[in-house]
Amino acid sequence: MEKAFFSTPELAELLGVFHTTVRRWIERNQIKGFRVGRNYKIPAAEVMRMLDQHGLPLPDILRERPDGLLSPEELHPHDLDASGSILQRLLVVDQIPDPAIVCRTDTVLGANQAFALLTGYDQADIIGLKIHAFFDPSSCRTLLDKASLAVSEEQPVAPTTCAAVLRPKHGPPKSTTIELRPLAGLTGVVVFIVRSGETSTKDLKKQLGDHKNMD
Repeated sequence: MEKAFFSTPELAELLGVFHTTVRRWIERNQIKGFRVGRNYKIPAAEVMRMLDQHGLPLPDILRERPDGLLSPEELHPHDLDASGSILQRLLVVDQIPDPAIVCRTDTVLGANQAFALLTGYDQADIIGLKIHAFFDPSSCRTLLDKASLAVSEEQPVAPTTCAAVLRPKHGPPKSTTIELRPLAGLTGVVVFIVRSGETSTKDLKKQLGDHKNMD
């Protein structure tokens, strides 16, 4: 599985420094990373930049960059308004009561605690995984096709739902219904919501930050 994000200890090991040093660099904006709970995640493109800056070789896992890997610029775009930074938009997933993840193509950018509990993963460890870790192959193809159609529309579209088979880390697969919605303000980013309960359309529009455009 390609690695899209690294933890502070992982980058520290590659650079030969203490993980507290990496945390300090992130907090001083010397390295681009984002907080997940009490930890940080660093995009692979930023890890590559740091290794190159220090004259260190790339590990095997980074020698071939997968398509769709997020660059630091994509994680920190300059064209978002001040009221909606990329991290604020990604963290909207925590406001959704049902299990949910935020994805760009097949890479998970964020997940709420409900999704972590449902799948048996640590919330921080979900970041950077592919959706294939959570759904069977047929479901992944359907979800990616529908997500691609949703983000290709020039105007906001109504939410799309489809049946999918969820594969928890432990236990048998579960048949679920997944709702897909583009995340306002972030190109190519879609929210996948496991519909185990009822959330009103009005509440969901507000959670996803596109109340006006979705009416």
